[in-house]
Amino acid sequence: MQLKLLNKPKIISLILGGVCALGNNPWALWYLSILSLILWFWLIIKNDKPKKIFTETFKFGFGYFSISLIWIVEPFLVEPWIHGWIAPIALIALPSFLALTWAIFAFLGHYYLSYIGLVIGLSLAEYCRLYLLTGFPWATISYVLLDTKAEKWLSLLGPYGLSLFLFLTCFSIALSLQVRKKINVLLAICTSCTLFFVPYFFKKDVLKSLDVSVRLIQPNAVQEKKWSEEFAPIFFEQMIKMTAQEQKPDIVIWPETSLYLPYNSAFEELDKMRKAAEESILVFGALRFDQANFLKNSLIIENKNQEPVFYDKAKLVPFGEYLPFINLKSYFKILERSNLFGWGFKRGKGSELLSLPNGLNFIPLICYEAIFSNFLKPSVKDADFILQITNDAWFGKSIGPQQHLAQLRIRAIEYGLPVIRVANTGISAIIDANGKVIKNLSVNKSGYLDSFIPSRKHSTIYGQFGDFIFLSLIFLCVVIAFLNKKSINRKSFSEET
Repeated sequence: MQLKLLNKPKIISLILGGVCALGNNPWALWYLSILSLILWFWLIIKNDKPKKIFTETFKFGFGYFSISLIWIVEPFLVEPWIHGWIAPIALIALPSFLALTWAIFAFLGHYYLSYIGLVIGLSLAEYCRLYLLTGFPWATISYVLLDTKAEKWLSLLGPYGLSLFLFLTCFSIALSLQVRKKINVLLAICTSCTLFFVPYFFKKDVLKSLDVSVRLIQPNAVQEKKWSEEFAPIFFEQMIKMTAQEQKPDIVIWPETSLYLPYNSAFEELDKMRKAAEESILVFGALRFDQANFLKNSLIIENKNQEPVFYDKAKLVPFGEYLPFINLKSYFKILERSNLFGWGFKRGKGSELLSLPNGLNFIPLICYEAIFSNFLKPSVKDADFILQITNDAWFGKSIGPQQHLAQLRIRAIEYGLPVIRVANTGISAIIDANGKVIKNLSVNKSGYLDSFIPSRKHSTIYGQFGDFIFLSLIFLCVVIAFLNKKSINRKSFSEET
């Protein structure tokens, strides 16, 4: 097979990376992601010099993240006269950093463990994105397999185990095309069949709906007007009217920061909300000051039969809700910009399991927290569902809301839990434990959605063990690669002597 065209353009890795990104939502062209990964690995195997490994991986990663994260400019365009200058910097800086992470890990993996080290290095790079600079695991490579049979592996391997599997499959196919040995062809066939056909035989759980009704309130408050003195009360009254509609549900849920005043001072507004909800349990998002006068982004449960329950957002958005390396702020003379970056927010304790007065337990997520697969792990055992409240108005009309929803669907598959998602501007949705959207309110639409909460599945392997399985597989791959490299070195030495 001649792939001479791959050798000519210097930007081929960049193009292949961009094509690979099209497997993510909303495009969901997963077969293009598979094809681009195979072609890129073919290119890498053919040109295996260390410098080439680094540069080609960086270009591929930059292409992938530039397209996947094209929405990153939108938050800075809400007030372009203030923040607009940051947009082009963010569009270049963030993909560059993530691509550099891929390049470093790929280089080190190949240097120490030869070809298979590429797969190990890239997989570890994806996992490390959970933690580097507080973490940003958006557009994890395994997400391109959503809505394929391979997505079922998420309940066993999690997103990083599936990323390892995806890299290994594409690499083995590329290797079989480059080096046509029976063992390589056999490996390519085995990995491909395992990835896409074995899930057909996975056990199917019978899913039902719980006898608990819920109403999702979506006001569609655009970010430019959300906090204004003129429009904020209008959006609030819209939510009051939707809450007060007849055939009251058991639970009414408002989105993140839906209360336009701090919880501590919104006495009249809270009275209106309670009257509109009547006997329904009211769950909503609001800013509040704690006893130490720290500002927190909170989810609040209100009900006549109990005291208010608070959950405080633990995963804060870097440069949006807090400023990383805050102790260094004086060096950059940004103390006066605290309102711009919002570094005054105080983080919560972490993942919690909250109980409703009706006996149901749920895991609360506020916006950004949903992108971290391991964040839910401590609380999943006794949970009936996952609840995310979010304000996706920051995304504008970009692809951000679709990708954010896709990540919630992946959380549902990983843990076998249904998800309720309530977004300010959409997409609000009811997602079953298989990751399928049952009902939804589309983006940039005002309205409410009534439904019943789907049932959960039996505990998943990933829900029990988390990323331990992925790390065990990585360790096994490292041992095999090390032994293989040692065997090759012995053979070479024997031939020389």
